[in-house]
Amino acid sequence: MHFLGVDVGGTKTHVLIADELGNVIVFEEGPGANYQGIGVEKAYDTLRQVIERALKSASLNLNELDAAFFGVAGADFEYENRIVRSMLDRLGLKRYAFDNDGRIALRSGTLDDIGIMISCGTGGINYACDGKRIERIGGFSSFFGERLGSYIVAKKVASAIVRAKDGRSENTLMVEMFESQIGSKIEDIMHYEYEGDYERMREYAVLLIRTLFSAVHRHDFVAMKIMCEIVDETVRIVEAFRKRLNFTPPIKLVLEGSFFKNADPVIFEMILSALGRDYRLIVPKHPPVVGAVLLAAELIGYKFSERSVEKLMGFWGDRV
Repeated sequence: MHFLGVDVGGTKTHVLIADELGNVIVFEEGPGANYQGIGVEKAYDTLRQVIERALKSASLNLNELDAAFFGVAGADFEYENRIVRSMLDRLGLKRYAFDNDGRIALRSGTLDDIGIMISCGTGGINYACDGKRIERIGGFSSFFGERLGSYIVAKKVASAIVRAKDGRSENTLMVEMFESQIGSKIEDIMHYEYEGDYERMREYAVLLIRTLFSAVHRHDFVAMKIMCEIVDETVRIVEAFRKRLNFTPPIKLVLEGSFFKNADPVIFEMILSALGRDYRLIVPKHPPVVGAVLLAAELIGYKFSERSVEKLMGFWGDRV
């Protein structure tokens, strides 16, 4: 048997084909295929091409895929799901299903679907399941309540630097630290944001977040305040899920997304300090697309053995 898992993101698309024993046949990465950012036709073409490339590498054809599951960024509401469904139908798969990309991250991080998953990547989204019910919190935009996401965090740092320079906020070491990294003043990069140069702004976002962590180690007040805001939001999300679902400690808390995967360990210590002893922190090395493969298998009633899951995760040097 062969299972296809696809993680459709705004910045990149991951395609994973694995067999029933957990052997990774092929793992392919392509550009983002979120229709909200590039339009339906371009999203479909991007998705089709990266899947075809994966099939060619695996020496398989479409009919040899027993089931497929897609985690799709932006699959939030019914009208969006209709668009996604019409796009995926055109791929010609014999059996598939899809959900929001946060759903596959929950499965990938917990493996058994029981726990809490908080993602802080390009954006933020949160899922949890107690074995009986699956709940989702957020995953929209900062305009509609999101306070986590790499870009949101980077904006906090950039704002703090600018406001420190003009006197509206406290002084921060991050001014000198960031400007020395880019070799110019922060004002010199503002036009990239105004012009919508998202690729360049993503590069600066990475540098801003690195500056934040470095400044925390130098006990910078403003940097530590931003870190506390991130921890506070993480705790609020966990507490909101605890009100909705019934968990038995130790509770798996999966921290997913580029921000957490590249974070300084100090933030994990802060989160555990704030939450207490009921939680087991998990920062997966393997990507969320692993969860898509596990969910694809379930579509035909197949369950991977623990050994097969270990083999699947081992491809990325991770373990159960």
